[in-house]
Amino acid sequence: MSWKTIYIVGKSDFREEVKKKLEHSSQRVMPGFIDSSSIETIHDLYWLDGRTDLRSFKHAIGGKLIWKHRLRFYHTLEEFLNAQQAKKETEFSAREREMIAQMQQVA
Repeated sequence: MSWKTIYIVGKSDFREEVKKKLEHSSQRVMPGFIDSSSIETIHDLYWLDGRTDLRSFKHAIGGKLIWKHRLRFYHTLEEFLNAQQAKKETEFSAREREMIAQMQQVA
């Protein structure tokens, strides 16, 4: 049997809710672990049965939960790490956030 790796990233802590949804579904999944010492975002790892596609995995989690936590799914470690790096590069600096706050107060 082959397993597919799926990395999940969300804007808020989704891990317990996703775990509960998957426990009550018919999906064959195994939870995994990612060392979070170097990654600031909330993330999780699952291995899917080789016959399970991403669409049915997302269906088991549910659209409401995906939308609530703005979940993103990655197939490879490279995609996952590249997305984390891209997020760091596009974040505003402290000075830029101050300037935005000043502009919002003026408007």
